[in-house]
Amino acid sequence: MPSSPKDVVREFVARLNDGGDPWTLLSATAVVTINGTTPLSGRYPGFALIRGILVDSARIVIASLKVRIDQLIGTGPRVAALLDLSGRSVAGTAFNAEGRLCGCVFAVNAGMIEEVILFPDTSLIEIVLYGRKYVPDV
Repeated sequence: MPSSPKDVVREFVARLNDGGDPWTLLSATAVVTINGTTPLSGRYPGFALIRGILVDSARIVIASLKVRIDQLIGTGPRVAALLDLSGRSVAGTAFNAEGRLCGCVFAVNAGMIEEVILFPDTSLIEIVLYGRKYVPDV
């Protein structure tokens, strides 16, 4: 079992990447917040909503996802991270091949993740995953 909050976050990310079970590191009352205005954005309180709505909705547009930790900062129960989220859409398009980083904050208590707040690149999500185009208003 991971010992420090940073170790819990590292283990969670490792399990996401290797097909392990990351869910055993989330508390039943965990809250995940995806900032922005994309179809995936929102506040997902509780294990059932995280898996049943957020994860299932993401599977509709994301075929594969790789998470790389660039930096972890924190000495207490809150851990800030810079993450590189990349992969392929269900349409086969690579996303974030450039490795742009997004911010994330984890709250960890007694070896369990209680909160995840993600600050993704919303333009990337809208364009690559949902096929939206942004054009000048002329």
